[in-house]
Amino acid sequence: MAAIDEPSAGLAAFLHREVFADASSVRILELSRPTGGASWETFFVDLEIEAAGSTSKRRVAVRRAPASGPMEPYEVAKDVAIFRALAKSDCPVPPLLAWTEDPEIFKRPFSVTGFVGGESPDITKVERWPLWREQRETLGFEIIDTLAALHRFHWQGSGVEAVLGPRGNAAERVAAVVDRYLRPLLEEAVAAEIGLPLLCDMGAWLKANAPDVSEDDLVIVHGDYRFGNLLWQGTRISAVVDWERAMLGPRMQDLGFLCMPLSRRKDPSLMAKALRFDALCQRYESASGRPVDVLQVQYFAVLWQFLECVNASRALVQSPPAVVTTGAIVQPNLVARQTLPLMEAVDAGRCIL
Repeated sequence: MAAIDEPSAGLAAFLHREVFADASSVRILELSRPTGGASWETFFVDLEIEAAGSTSKRRVAVRRAPASGPMEPYEVAKDVAIFRALAKSDCPVPPLLAWTEDPEIFKRPFSVTGFVGGESPDITKVERWPLWREQRETLGFEIIDTLAALHRFHWQGSGVEAVLGPRGNAAERVAAVVDRYLRPLLEEAVAAEIGLPLLCDMGAWLKANAPDVSEDDLVIVHGDYRFGNLLWQGTRISAVVDWERAMLGPRMQDLGFLCMPLSRRKDPSLMAKALRFDALCQRYESASGRPVDVLQVQYFAVLWQFLECVNASRALVQSPPAVVTTGAIVQPNLVARQTLPLMEAVDAGRCIL
């Protein structure tokens, strides 16, 4: 993490006005960015606050929309609604302090939360994390317990409905997600004269095989629930961050993310890079009081493979042609090798996890 040069006078004035209104002055001492993350821009802001004749220091976190990217549109109101809704839940999130959509203050819309301490090991290096080596299963149980707490949250009337997509049952929401991700990629691919038959076929399969789950039985799905988006204090999760892919969906949807092949290439037997599948199922059923539907887990593993491939392909299509040619050949082939057996297992009604 290093200090960076960013225009900060407007941000200091905003924090003074919206967060520390009782202070006589608020000064930014340092603005830094943690490593990692590929979408929203996160800043740690160290402040000096003068109030009631004394001076104190405070750190806050600012999360700013990027200028562009494959997850557009980037809506700060989504984080705001989720943080407000989950503030009193058993799923820990950073405390929301302020937010704005005014691009004149800090270049683009952003939210401000209190700083939450904790380790956040990079997803590609978690196997080197000493705590993972010593207490991998304990960490895995905490991951599942926190996910079950999220799924227990009663979202109806909490305000998240307005930012988590149009109303509908699971099948309708899956269709909307597939179209939202795939349509812009197809438009860009046509312009670049690139064919994407695998992704078109996967999208059609996902729509045809979506589970029959009513809207009343949907839960808040994080959408990117993994090491790297979890802050740890010892073996406890202190905060769940990066909610940009959150949506409403069946309980098995996040479990499918934890179990998708792309997330466990180093050791295919470890779901969430932490637990064997049987242990994951037993812990989730114990923590949530709900059974695990293995076929649904496999179905949603396919969905997440599809979405990850669409995002990667959009980045490639937006790159120079030489990069597109190389990446577009390798990435779909990898996804196909990993995903087609899952699709066949769902069609046949058998478990291969």
